[in-house]
Amino acid sequence: MDQTLVITGTHLTPACELIEQLRADKQFRWKIIYLGRRYNSLSPVPSIESIVIPRKKIKFYGLDCGKFDRKSIKTTLKGLPLIFKGICQAFKILKEEKPNIIISFGGYVSVPVIIAGWLLKIPSITHEQTPTLSLATRINSFFVNQIALSFSHPGLKKAVVTGNLLRRELTNHHKKLFLTQNKTLIYVTAGNQGSHFLNNLIKITLPKLNDFYIIHQTGNIDYHEYKKLERQYSNYRVYSYLSDSIVGSVFYQAEIIISRAGANTSQEIVALKKKSILIPLPFSQQNEQLLNAQFVRQQLPDRTIIIPQSEINPAILVKTIKSLLLIAPYKLKPIKPNLKLLKLIQSLCKKRLKSLE
Repeated sequence: MDQTLVITGTHLTPACELIEQLRADKQFRWKIIYLGRRYNSLSPVPSIESIVIPRKKIKFYGLDCGKFDRKSIKTTLKGLPLIFKGICQAFKILKEEKPNIIISFGGYVSVPVIIAGWLLKIPSITHEQTPTLSLATRINSFFVNQIALSFSHPGLKKAVVTGNLLRRELTNHHKKLFLTQNKTLIYVTAGNQGSHFLNNLIKITLPKLNDFYIIHQTGNIDYHEYKKLERQYSNYRVYSYLSDSIVGSVFYQAEIIISRAGANTSQEIVALKKKSILIPLPFSQQNEQLLNAQFVRQQLPDRTIIIPQSEINPAILVKTIKSLLLIAPYKLKPIKPNLKLLKLIQSLCKKRLKSLE
């Protein structure tokens, strides 16, 4: 049976995993459409989803929308007209595409889509990856049919715990990497959005990292600047975003992962039992990244070192890397796909079809 599904949101990792699950679904034949950001917030840099999703041969619509910024009234006021513009754009697209269901993976771009879907009476689910509820999830919760959670929130109406969706590509580690001189691999990830602070930390530490091979995922904004560093350091390779074809090999071969503490990366580190150095974003909403980092340390106490941004410097980073090298690595085990969200989508579609009979 043919069904049309709209995915929206800025958390690309679980969205990409859901796309693979939908393509393999035997109950429904899904036409998938993605409504995401055209650019990174108000900057002229294309969003990561506007690049990655079309490569997956998924129809992509870029929305021009602002966001509520709880830390900056100026940013909120500047973005307010774009919020209403985003709702109008989403309403027009949804009316034309006529989806059977909408799935949100959070972020400010999802709010106009969920509201427009509610106005059009389209069933929807919002998925939360973090231990806390983001502002987007809180707003979306008033308009969706169900809230899918990665962590339990007792007493939250319409909520069901499905867990997060981790990329199946993480256990696809057969691709040989271009490592030279037989050096230990360190993977640095600034997340899909990128992190100026983390990127700069690696830049100024590189002269002290000659004994290691560094793969550095910078995000789009800093990518071109850091790509130039490859000419100076033969042990350094830069990506704006790790493609599905190599992400598993990088995770598998990496001895240590250096990262902020985004929800998806944190849960991937736990699933793969990787040694990590986590530098949480100090001003994330509801201290979300510190909670993510503490979750990793709780699961992997001997393999996780959390360093506040205010305390990190090149000397401490190198010292921490060397201390983690004394711990033996785990052998990577396959990750089974989490199909709970897919089953929730199937159930909601069946209810909708039954109501139309």
